[in-house]
Amino acid sequence: MTTLRPGNARGATAIAASALFFLAACGDDDKSAIEESRPVDEVVADNQSISAGSDSTGNGEGALNPAELPQSAPLPNVIADPSRQLIITMTVGVEVADAATAVDKVILLAARHGGQLYDSQLDLTDPETASGDLVFKMPPAEVQAFMSGLDPAVGRRTGLDGTTSDVTTQIADLDAQILAAEASVDRIRALLETAKTLDDVIRLEVEFTNRQTHLEQLRAQQTTLNGLVSLATITVHLTTAPPAPAPQIIENLPHTMDKKGVGAAFDKGWNAFLDVLVALALVVGYSAPFLVLAGLALALVWRVRRRMARARSGYAAPASEPSRSNEPSSVG
Repeated sequence: MTTLRPGNARGATAIAASALFFLAACGDDDKSAIEESRPVDEVVADNQSISAGSDSTGNGEGALNPAELPQSAPLPNVIADPSRQLIITMTVGVEVADAATAVDKVILLAARHGGQLYDSQLDLTDPETASGDLVFKMPPAEVQAFMSGLDPAVGRRTGLDGTTSDVTTQIADLDAQILAAEASVDRIRALLETAKTLDDVIRLEVEFTNRQTHLEQLRAQQTTLNGLVSLATITVHLTTAPPAPAPQIIENLPHTMDKKGVGAAFDKGWNAFLDVLVALALVVGYSAPFLVLAGLALALVWRVRRRMARARSGYAAPASEPSRSNEPSSVG
């Protein structure tokens, strides 16, 4: 076992005391940095939206109301202040005559403005009711030109909805927190390089790992926010326009007039006659079994009555003959 000399012991004690001092100081800095940092989801959720009537650019202007915009009016610029860091999400409805053809046109128009197809949900089974959504990612500076090109090149714009979240302050806070975390990691690394004892090395490595992890979390939040700011999300909702009603044809006018005059009356009378015949046939069909039974009963009664009449006439003839024999014969 190695024995430390008094001079070396005093030096090790001084190094350990310095390390503990720096650990305490860095711990206070990181604690304040952790308390100030917030997840990206909370940052985005706390921001105001255009559809709710908020001011997304801080210039005091009113919110974008799609119902007040005429269909032929140009779209307002969604980026009023380029110095602000904005997360733009827009949804535009377009009514088209042919959804399958409109899909190709929208994708081509987005490509011209630097957009890429991010997601799609389409139902093109029935051309008369085909509809769907196309989701694009594109530079925010191209959003206005892209949405303006949809009407009338692709179809008729039927709706516009969107939210613009201002994350300028959050990004600035993240940048400051990342700088402080990087300085803290550098200090721990310097202490780790000068550590002499095993206990100091272990404690410094644990602290270095924790601070490095926190730094990576801050960088991940920064990357996510920068990605949301650099590319706007645009959803194009396509719907198929209902078919136009068929025009009135002049050749059909005589036929229409005939249907309202004598021809219509004849048709109704003929249909009524057929209905009566059908009703009579149904009555005969339902009563046929009863008529057969009634006929058989009548035939039987008739035969019985006939036989009884013959029997009565046979009994009456012999009784009349003796009366005739008792009469005196007349002498000529």
